[in-house]
Amino acid sequence: MNTNYRAMEDSGMEPMESHSGIDGSLSPTSEQLPLDETPAGVSAGRGVSVYNQYQSSFFYLPNETKSMIIRYLSFREITRLARVCKYLRDFVEREKTLERAWYRRFPSPRQDQLRTIATTKDGQQLRDWLKPFANEDTVESLIKHRDKAYFPALLLFNNSKLMSQCKEFDLVKTAEMSKRHTVISATFSADCRHALIATVAEEVEIHGRENDGSWKLKATINHNKTVRSAAFSSDGRHVVTASNDCTVKIYGLEDDGSWEIKANILHKISVKWAAFSANGRHVVTNGYDAIMKICSQKDDGSWEEKESVKHNCPARSASLSYDGRYVLIVDTNNNATIYGQGDDGFWEIKSTISHNYFVTSATFSADGRHMATTSEDGTAKICVLQANGSWKEILRISHYEVVYSANFSADGSHMVTVSRDGTAEVYGQRVPGLWVKETTIVHNESVNSADFSADGRHLVTTSDDHTAKIYGLEATESWVKKATIHHKGPVQRAAFSGDGCHVITTASDDNMANIYSLGVDGSWVKKATVQHEIASRPANISADGRHVLTFSDLNQVEITELRKKD
Repeated sequence: MNTNYRAMEDSGMEPMESHSGIDGSLSPTSEQLPLDETPAGVSAGRGVSVYNQYQSSFFYLPNETKSMIIRYLSFREITRLARVCKYLRDFVEREKTLERAWYRRFPSPRQDQLRTIATTKDGQQLRDWLKPFANEDTVESLIKHRDKAYFPALLLFNNSKLMSQCKEFDLVKTAEMSKRHTVISATFSADCRHALIATVAEEVEIHGRENDGSWKLKATINHNKTVRSAAFSSDGRHVVTASNDCTVKIYGLEDDGSWEIKANILHKISVKWAAFSANGRHVVTNGYDAIMKICSQKDDGSWEEKESVKHNCPARSASLSYDGRYVLIVDTNNNATIYGQGDDGFWEIKSTISHNYFVTSATFSADGRHMATTSEDGTAKICVLQANGSWKEILRISHYEVVYSANFSADGSHMVTVSRDGTAEVYGQRVPGLWVKETTIVHNESVNSADFSADGRHLVTTSDDHTAKIYGLEATESWVKKATIHHKGPVQRAAFSGDGCHVITTASDDNMANIYSLGVDGSWVKKATVQHEIASRPANISADGRHVLTFSDLNQVEITELRKKD
């Protein structure tokens, strides 16, 4: 780019506009944009400076070219650009470049999930969804762009901004369900239109959100024995359940809103659990007989069993890489074994990562290029995929006590480990294959979990010291503490909303789920507290940040909608 950026900043001229406008969206760059300083929430200032010392050739470029150039700027840089002069401010607003830059901060898989929030609603459903935080004029000004390719970015950016500007949330209970048996999980679908509730009984329920905001039972998946697991696919259009009755069932959402069985996978003995790959196209099942079955969705939407993998000892867990090409198995012999397809199509062992004691977790990065294991031996190991399909250990992280888990950020550029020694170690990948320690987050007692926001710019840890801590990533690649959230008991879990603008934390003893939100100034502010009569289990917040799903030790399940408080 030959344009002098400083001259462009200082110029105040407003040339005649080219008539070659852009109606659709510019496709996001295939590479990740450079990381910049975290913007203050999702707010953009409107101050405009006017200078007449220079003229810039940038203004005389066709609109398509200007848009292509601005697309490579960061959210923060575009915010500054919009303050240069009225012409640039109007150009940024007209082309929705700020909204697109905000949306591009999310890795492609997360963009796909967020897109479903906008694309699965009709016009009236969008109006109903926006009304709790937007006035009528704002609602209509957004919906008129519904046929544009940039609409998901526009809608979600403005939703996040409106919620950030809200000082306090009003809590409206939209569903309350009492279950006879212990609830083992309760989750939302990616489009926030369905909730999946599983108990130790023989049923899994799928509830759907009606246009009036209420929730209605849409389907019941029946098994003959105890249900072990239930999960949505990443797009929310499929559900997989596993049971002690030796079966795994896959259900799919039909165009008329009903749920129909798509596959019934049989094992010879009980199934521990089943899970989707990150892209939702594959399912791996884990039986007590050490047999893992891999099923894939065909182009016509049907599912077929592709392969059975027999491990050499009982497996505690199994997971798939994003594209389903690798299976990661944690066994009872202190090993994590990676299987991959050979040239002949059969699955074979690619690598085995051994620890001295019990392996507590093993996970792939979102791009499937890295994997991490943690162990009771006080270590975590990071391995990278080699050109020949094998995996090579490139980093070993040491803690003083048991390492519970390791998690990668969604873009694969950061990784965090948590330990009983009261620390969370954060590492960053500065160049491919080179991981550098960035910070140590310290708690007074055991750290239970650590998770990144979807854009990788924030990290939340939970601890037995009754606190959760939120850290933010600065332009200098340093992590700075942004907030400490206090509970009256050990904090079990914290989860970000899909847009990374809200955090919900739950503790084991205080019956509360606290909701904090990213404010317009970049701070994290408490917006609401959801309470139960008895201890709450880990709560879930929907991807759009609008709904909270909680369940208690009394097997009481509640869905609460967040609205703007008058």
